[in-house]
Amino acid sequence: MQNYTPLRALLCAAAILGAGSSHAADFHFTGSLFNNTDRVDVAFELGSAGDVKLWTDSWQGGLNFDPVSVLWKKMGNGFAFVQEVDDDNTVASGQGFYDTGHTRNGLTPGNYLLSVGPSFAEAYASGTLYSQGFTQDGTAPIPIAQWNQPGYDINNDDQKGTFYSIHLSGVDTASISAVPEPESIALLLAGLCRVGAAARGKL
Repeated sequence: MQNYTPLRALLCAAAILGAGSSHAADFHFTGSLFNNTDRVDVAFELGSAGDVKLWTDSWQGGLNFDPVSVLWKKMGNGFAFVQEVDDDNTVASGQGFYDTGHTRNGLTPGNYLLSVGPSFAEAYASGTLYSQGFTQDGTAPIPIAQWNQPGYDINNDDQKGTFYSIHLSGVDTASISAVPEPESIALLLAGLCRVGAAARGKL
């Protein structure tokens, strides 16, 4: 389940002033991924050019997975690549060494996507368009709790946590969706079918 904490006062002010106005706000989304091939997509809008910061603060010294993020901008019928960042802890306080972030001064108005997922897995872009997918599309998903992420500390068995925390500052609206790989969906559906069959057998 994903949760978010916007600056409520700014959002209320924007609602009162009407749809035509643009008021930058801060958003915070948290939740958990299940597999190393899952990712989170955050859609956000910028009504006028402004300074935007996008970052994670969930690595927590290796308790959770090492994230990577890709920024995309809506162009025509799709989304075009803007920037990919693996490790950047200079965007905001509270970040860990392997957290990720983007600082974009004077970002042009438009609709954007921020894709966040485990580093060395799903979240590396395969091309300059979102529709071209990510480097590990089609690979068998591994539960993050069982996944030996490249570079993890095998002695402490860290980077097994599934938690993510994503911040957006200076954007007008934002919404989030967790995006599991098709294989993850297939496994989930297969599990549900088995549960359903077992339930029917007991009736």
